[in-house]
Amino acid sequence: MSTPTNFNQPTTPNYGNNDGDNQKRMTTIMGVAIAALLGLCVFLLVSKYNTSKELSATTMELTQQKEAFNELDARYNDAVAQLEQQKGINAELDAKINEQLQQLEAQKNEIAGLIRNKKDYQSALASFERQKNQYLAEIDDLKKQVGILTESNTQLTTQNQQLSTSLNETTSRLQEESTAKAALISEKTQLETERAALSKKVDIASAIRVKNVTVKSVDVRNNGKEKSKSRAGKVDKLNICFTTEPNEVVPAGEEVFQIRIVDPTGAPLAIESLGSGVALDKRAEQEVRYTTTASCQYNNGETNVCGAWQPGQNFAKGKYTVEVYNKGFLVGTGAFNLK
Repeated sequence: MSTPTNFNQPTTPNYGNNDGDNQKRMTTIMGVAIAALLGLCVFLLVSKYNTSKELSATTMELTQQKEAFNELDARYNDAVAQLEQQKGINAELDAKINEQLQQLEAQKNEIAGLIRNKKDYQSALASFERQKNQYLAEIDDLKKQVGILTESNTQLTTQNQQLSTSLNETTSRLQEESTAKAALISEKTQLETERAALSKKVDIASAIRVKNVTVKSVDVRNNGKEKSKSRAGKVDKLNICFTTEPNEVVPAGEEVFQIRIVDPTGAPLAIESLGSGVALDKRAEQEVRYTTTASCQYNNGETNVCGAWQPGQNFAKGKYTVEVYNKGFLVGTGAFNLK
C-alpha cells in the first residue's frame, strides 16, 4: 500500500549553494578593488615620477638661465669697466665711448631676450665679446691719432706716483727738522724770492724800449711800387717802423721784436704761415698772439727798425693799435686809423 504524499510539508531551501555564490562574488569584487588600487598606485607613482622629472628639468632650465644671465652681466660689466677706464683723455673720445656703451647695452638687452625665450644665445654672446674688443681697438687707434699712448700714460702715472712719494717723504723729513734748519730754509726761501725778483728786474732792464711807433698803410702796385693809402679797401700792406732807445745793459748784437697789430674789434691780426706766432708776456704772465717780427743789429743806441704785414686780404675800417715786444716785455705802442 503506497504512502500518501504530504503536500503540506515545507520544502527546506538550499542555503549551502547561495553562500558559495556570495563568497565568489565578494572575492571577485575584492580582486577588482585590489587591481584598481594597484592601478591607481602605479598611476600615482608614474605621475609623481613624471612630475619630479619635469620639476627637475624646469629647475635645471632655471639654473642654466640664471647662469646665463650671470655670465651676460659679468661680460657686460667688464666691458663697461674697460670702456669707462678710457674716458678723460679728450671730449671726442668720451663721446665715442658713450656711443659704444649705448650700443653694448642694446646688445645686452637683445641677448637677455634670447635667454628668457630659451633660445640660443651663445653666438650672440660671442658677438658681444667681439664687439667689445673691436670698440677697445677703435679707442686705441683714436688714442694713437692724438698722440696719447697707454704706455706713456702708465709711465707718467708711475713717475707721478714716484714724485708724489718722494715729495711726501721730503715733506715729512722737513717737518721733522729742527727749528734751526727751518730758519735756514726760511732764509733760503727769502733769498730765492729776492733773487727771482732781481732776475725779473734784470730781464726788464735788458728789454730794449722803442719810440716813435708809426704805421704806413700802402697799396702795392703790380710793378712792386708802394703808394700810401688810408682807405681800408685800398690798403693791402702795413709798414711798421720804430726807433730803439739806448740801453747799456744789453750787449750789442741782433735783436728781435714781436709786433702785435690789433684790429678795431680787438682781435690780433695773425696768420701763422706769414710769420705770426705766440709770445709770453712776462709782466702779465700770459701768452699773447703777435702778428709779425722785425729784427736789427743793435749797438746800444738808437736804431731804426721796420717790419711789414701783407696778409693778402682786405682790412677792416676803424682804429688799430700796435704793440711791440722784446724779450717778453711790452716796450712800445702805437695806433693808426683806416677809413
